[in-house]
Amino acid sequence: MKILHVSDAHLGRAQYGLPEREEDYYKAFEEALKLGKSADAVLITGDLFDTRRPPTRALLRFVEAAEAAGITIYAIGGNHDFSYVRFKAESERCPDSRCPQDTVLKLLDRVKLLKLLCWESADIGGVFIFGACATPKEYAGDYRKMLLKAPPGAILAIHQAIEGVRARYPAEEDDYTMPQSVFQGLSYIHIAAGHVHDHLAQHPLGAVWAGSLELWDAGEFETWDYAGSFEKTQEEAAKGVILIDASGRAVSLKAFRLRRNRQLYKIRLHVRDKKELFQAAEEAARMFDRPGAVIRLEIWGTLEEGVRTRQIATIFSKSLYVDVVDRTSTPQKAVSLRGSAMEELWRLMKERLGNSAEVVIKAMELLREGEKEAAYRLLLKALYD
Repeated sequence: MKILHVSDAHLGRAQYGLPEREEDYYKAFEEALKLGKSADAVLITGDLFDTRRPPTRALLRFVEAAEAAGITIYAIGGNHDFSYVRFKAESERCPDSRCPQDTVLKLLDRVKLLKLLCWESADIGGVFIFGACATPKEYAGDYRKMLLKAPPGAILAIHQAIEGVRARYPAEEDDYTMPQSVFQGLSYIHIAAGHVHDHLAQHPLGAVWAGSLELWDAGEFETWDYAGSFEKTQEEAAKGVILIDASGRAVSLKAFRLRRNRQLYKIRLHVRDKKELFQAAEEAARMFDRPGAVIRLEIWGTLEEGVRTRQIATIFSKSLYVDVVDRTSTPQKAVSLRGSAMEELWRLMKERLGNSAEVVIKAMELLREGEKEAAYRLLLKALYD
């Protein structure tokens, strides 16, 4: 029995607000499903969509891809498209589990475009899959109780990180990182996992993450550093899917890499003065300014004057998008904002938001960098704290 493990498609995500990047996510999902032609079923381990209320275009593109694939799709809810808190509240109101939670995944289940496995199991030719929807770690006790409902020897489909997994995203433990103790003593043959975006991330408990289908943020871009000359310091993060071959009490895995057609670069310029900055930026343009490319250009160093980011961006004429981020400081290490519009804005924010003002500023910076999830988690943590 062959099952194509796909995860974290995030359909509808438009990185940097670019429709072209939104299209990249759709194409990656379509290519992923094509790799499942030899499979008996597709298993999506969460975050099929980027939001719980995805745009109509995202729904239509999913329907088109699913119909073209012509294969049964099983899915669980990820933290982007499912709310465990709401699910728990509705289950308490009607324990027979027939509460109609208002989610897109539930709708797609009703029209039979996929089979939603949320604390349910499915028999696929003698192989059981048990789906466990995304659950915050504060409900770890409830989560384990639900996992105990899984048939012995099943494949567990989860959307969680597990303590001890080494991954680029999430880079540290987050609200969906479960303790290892949750899974100890359970009877399963494999854990097909989502939420961690690293392709083929693994955990000794027997969990393997398929990873996201597209690069999530600049932290996954091909990275180059300039300090007198350019040096590649990070390869672009690998993306792909996993073919699970389950027979009896064992599974074998085969990974497939997804092809990429768009260049995504993170370039860090460490410079000493304006002259070197422009020389480095012009050299960067010769090396990386290509049609359709997305570039995040960070400028580091100590400069007498501030950087005109728009002026630097104009050096790149072919790329789809260039995000120039000024990380420099002045020799005084501080710039007086007295009498400026920024000072007044900061005063108003401090007056209205108190200590939360700094959180808002940091979230705005993360959003500017295209790191929507990090900004969301930062604000959510501040609200609950």
